[in-house]
Amino acid sequence: MTGIAGTTAILVGILGVAMLVALVAERLRVPSAVALVAFGAGTAAIHPVALPFHFGDALLFIFLPPLIFEAAWSIDPASLRRAAVRIALLALPGVVLVAGSIGFGIALTGQLPLASAIVLGAIVSATDPVAVIAIFRRLHVPVDLLTIVEGESIANDGVAIALYALALAFASGSVAHSLPVECVRAVLAIAGGIAIGIACAFIVAFIMGRTRSGPLEITATVVLAFLAYLSADALHCSGVFATAAAGIALRAFARIAPVTDHTDDVDTFWSTIAFIVNAMVFLATGLVLQVGRIGNHPLLVLVAIIAVVASRVILAGLVIRPMTWRVTVVFAGIRGGLSLALALALPAALPYRDEIVDAVFAVVLFTLIVQGIALEPLLERLGFHNGSGGPSLSS
Repeated sequence: MTGIAGTTAILVGILGVAMLVALVAERLRVPSAVALVAFGAGTAAIHPVALPFHFGDALLFIFLPPLIFEAAWSIDPASLRRAAVRIALLALPGVVLVAGSIGFGIALTGQLPLASAIVLGAIVSATDPVAVIAIFRRLHVPVDLLTIVEGESIANDGVAIALYALALAFASGSVAHSLPVECVRAVLAIAGGIAIGIACAFIVAFIMGRTRSGPLEITATVVLAFLAYLSADALHCSGVFATAAAGIALRAFARIAPVTDHTDDVDTFWSTIAFIVNAMVFLATGLVLQVGRIGNHPLLVLVAIIAVVASRVILAGLVIRPMTWRVTVVFAGIRGGLSLALALALPAALPYRDEIVDAVFAVVLFTLIVQGIALEPLLERLGFHNGSGGPSLSS
């Protein structure tokens, strides 16, 4: 085969295998993300598989924009308004609290110097609830709780990426300004991303309003997802917040003016795209994970896992009520592909890079496998299979 044909064959093969694994997982009532990561990690342990793309770059610039857009487009607007304060607390000061708690906890145990420990904390501060959203919907978890978990994930991806860049600059000694100045720059990058996303959504909504063709409207949403992300990135703003704002804004515009006559078709398209992208990302995550490296630094791995879980418990305890929701938010704090991509993107010359990467591998594997498998039985014991589990935010 030629290079292009070979790459295409590998990509289709990955998608085909992901589809089969997801099908088996569905029959076994195991979260598909858990099954995909486990299968990929097991396959890589037996025979390493070279991906036809760079995992970190592909995740950040190809896979992440549609995932963020689909999640933002799908969020219930009324529920988002009710949950906005909690989402903001979890994703803004919450990410800083989690990253700092993990970093200082690891540094105090002597496993890493403080600067390197903070980098590790920033990398694993973002949650990835894809493995649990399907369970939430199957068990009729209240929409406000689902919105909190999904909304937090969208926002904390952007905050974690900004925090990662800041922590990496300090750890490598390349920071050009003082800490307050860098923090202001990060806040402006987030605000700029939101503004860019809304502006892009307004332009695309205007264009969509000029057609009644379903395929054209769907194509416009695809353009919007990447337009917002890449425009913000080019202007050194947050691509994640830009795409999230674009998805939410476009949905809001659609409620005000006739932006689309084919909302159901758009929903179906993005649901399918999200499944395809997530399947490929989680299988690729498993293939990239090097399970054997986890045993290189057992004490660091143990401390990192304890610090991640403990910081999640503290954060949920400060922000979430009632208790059933708090427990759910703790177990939904799964780490995934973004943490792995950020770890693999660390400069080769960064001090303690290998230790950080090994700890991230362990945290991703532990939260995905252990928390992912335990979540559904836990939710059933909490009563969510009956559509209960506590009052809504409006009650």
